Amino acid sequence: MHLELIKNEPALLLQEKSRRILVVADLHIGYERTLFKRDQYSANLAERIIQRFEQLVANVKPSEVIILGDLKHSIRDFSLQEFHKVAVLLNRIQKKATLTIVRGNHDADIELVVPDDTQIIPASGFKLTFDSQKVYLIHGHAQPTQEILDCSSLLMAHIHPVIAISSLKNRVTTHRVWVKTKWKLTIVDAMKQWLGKATVNSSGADVEQLLNMRVLILPAFLDLLRGHILNSVVVENHLGTPLFRHLSMNNAEIVLLDHTPLGRLEDLQQRGETREEKF
Repeated sequence: MHLELIKNEPALLLQEKSRRILVVADLHIGYERTLFKRDQYSANLAERIIQRFEQLVANVKPSEVIILGDLKHSIRDFSLQEFHKVAVLLNRIQKKATLTIVRGNHDADIELVVPDDTQIIPASGFKLTFDSQKVYLIHGHAQPTQEILDCSSLLMAHIHPVIAISSLKNRVTTHRVWVKTKWKLTIVDAMKQWLGKATVNSSGADVEQLLNMRVLILPAFLDLLRGHILNSVVVENHLGTPLFRHLSMNNAEIVLLDHTPLGRLEDLQQRGETREEKF
């Protein structure tokens, strides 16, 4: 299996033989409502998200598309605008590729609008099997299933990772990034708690598999979202969801969407802190 970060896009491609799987996360269709409450306005935002996504699919030509959570923005309700725009996007995409949606924390009632042939995965995620390896995919706000113990790689999203960069004029801009990291040793006890002590072999292959697992955090597809500015705080104790607490964030490798490597997160933090925006 080959994993490609698509240059200048918050999207990745998993390839093996004729199988081409496009993975994106955090579209947050309906975000206009939140912007309006902040006295901000972004004309035709949902339509622009749809057009960008359609263009990406046209360029990549995937056989499958996986939306890794937070397709829509409202958490507890489903606005009429969201309902319509989500339906438009899903119906257009499904004409070109098989579609799978992993539930995110914003995806309540998503089953009301998805086309009949769309697969909806629970928030606990799922294992994707290739000839050469197995990958676990999860949005990131919930605990995984025991299938994660069988995987060599993990893809997740949820925190909308960005890096703050200061210019010579002291103007701070944020940039979406990819985060490549591994688990801390604490993940072993966490998995025992979530999956049951009998499920996790703490003296053998399960521990080795977890500690060698490659973890990749996806940037948000929607660029207007607030997120965690990773170099603004010591983030290991500030990522509130269960999975993220056990990631070795200080040693994480940070990569811009244009594939520029920024180095280790700990080194970026030591260059000076900036303000934090929470998602």
